[in-house]
Amino acid sequence: MNVMKSFNYVCLLLMMFAASGCLHLGVSHLERQSWKLETPRTMQMEFMKFDYEIVPRKDSFGLRGEAFVKKNSVPMWAGWIGELWIQGYLSDMNGDVLAQGLQVFSPEKLEEGKGIPFDFELKPDQFDSGPLYISFGYRMALYKSREDNNGPPFMAIERAVSQ
Repeated sequence: MNVMKSFNYVCLLLMMFAASGCLHLGVSHLERQSWKLETPRTMQMEFMKFDYEIVPRKDSFGLRGEAFVKKNSVPMWAGWIGELWIQGYLSDMNGDVLAQGLQVFSPEKLEEGKGIPFDFELKPDQFDSGPLYISFGYRMALYKSREDNNGPPFMAIERAVSQ
């Protein structure tokens, strides 16, 4: 079988798995913490730190807090956040995502110690009887300044993956 036919075959299989629900998001490779209601927590990741709390809502749960860029983990020249997406995940013991929230933020100056507030709604279709976990993901593009954003950015990405 030639390379193009093999590629087409793999793509077709992936589409069939996705359509049948066999592909799902997983976070077993990310930092995870056990689910605790109304308890302030902190999670350290490679380029960001998250201070958060899980709060009950009418028919869902809120995952809210502040995210901080770890200035000592990004290039010294970085002074501008050109793009920032933050995701919150609720997962089971195996790292399978049960619910997720996403927020996209406007560009802003990167300042040491300045928190970026987030608030996700997590509404899982079902709860397993086992333990639950919280994880975070992000996609961040850092530039030297607001005016000097034509060059390649520093990209920091940690997120759930399709399994």
